[in-house]
Amino acid sequence: MFSEAQIINGDVMQAVDKEGTEQLVYALLNGKEDAFVHLYRRFEARLYTFAYKLTQDKDDAEEVVQEVFLKVWEKRQVLNPEQNFSGFLYTVAKNIVYNKAKQRAYHFAFQKHLAASEQDICRTTENELSFDELSALLDKIYEALPPVRRQVFLMSRIQGLSNNEIAAELHTSTSNIENHLHKALRFIREKLQTHEMVYTTFFAFLLF
Repeated sequence: MFSEAQIINGDVMQAVDKEGTEQLVYALLNGKEDAFVHLYRRFEARLYTFAYKLTQDKDDAEEVVQEVFLKVWEKRQVLNPEQNFSGFLYTVAKNIVYNKAKQRAYHFAFQKHLAASEQDICRTTENELSFDELSALLDKIYEALPPVRRQVFLMSRIQGLSNNEIAAELHTSTSNIENHLHKALRFIREKLQTHEMVYTTFFAFLLF
């Protein structure tokens, strides 16, 4: 039985909620499609609040929620009921938000790249890259960064968080964040030096 202190602290509700979620995930794993509806109703509001905190936009937050549960549906046959389901949802949501923000930054910067290209009478075919090629180039560079350093860079330059905000979210010091960001920027600059036009007209605004 639960003690009075546990009840007051909310331990009972947390335990019941966790147990109920595990049962629903088990049911979904076993083909009970109505379990998906119950999971959606259980987490939709919490996930929306989380997504809105990241996006600061109601429409974007709603879209993130829909995409997260689409992922859940697609992975319903391989879900792990013993995994922290809410943690899984938040991780998927965060990745979706980062990817959306990154793509928006790419599109904005690509317009700057095109404008600069049109004014450059000396441009060559080698300098002219498509949006997909430019996106693939930066994605490749991002993936080469250590995971934490990549996350810090994306949170800073893509999501627009301050160093203090990043430090608070990652539970570390501001100086540690500054160090990661400095090394990430130096690495990206070095990689982009071989693409001079891209460096000067496409991604410079992301690096400073």
